[in-house]
Amino acid sequence: MNETVQPHGFVTKGIHWLSAGLIGFGYLKGLDSVSQLADPNVLQFEVVYAMALGALFLVRLFWTKRIAGATRLPESAPHWEHIASRAVHMGLYASVFGIIGTGLLIALGFTTPVLSGLFLTFALGAHELMLSVMPILLASHVAGALWHKVVRRDGILESMTGRFVPRSVISGSGESDV
Repeated sequence: MNETVQPHGFVTKGIHWLSAGLIGFGYLKGLDSVSQLADPNVLQFEVVYAMALGALFLVRLFWTKRIAGATRLPESAPHWEHIASRAVHMGLYASVFGIIGTGLLIALGFTTPVLSGLFLTFALGAHELMLSVMPILLASHVAGALWHKVVRRDGILESMTGRFVPRSVISGSGESDV
């Protein structure tokens, strides 16, 4: 099989790695307590950060679905890989948008006294749930990338990380498309 995996373009790679960095920053910087939102500067930063991250992920979703293509899996890849890839990617989008949405609901509930009871409790619980799901999905994403690097050796990981390696070179056929 001499299928080649086309590399992702500069914009797609940039959006992917910027997204990864911003998610990591969000986890490292996260608030210890909702009471920190009493500081107007913290509240403003959290809302602006959430809106910017949401905008980036909307652009990312549009870009990958409409312009650049969402996957580099070849058609010949096993059906289960296509399903798993779609499920993890859509789960990541859902959890990011869930974290952002519930975070904004927390800000609303914190700043609106009439919403401070059950509404805020619900928003905090949903936010914590989304924050718990995200690392599982990220670990699945990384495991899938490593599966393609170590087991399949099909160039999928390299399509996002760097040097384009044709499948024929990886499979050892001696042919080179480079």
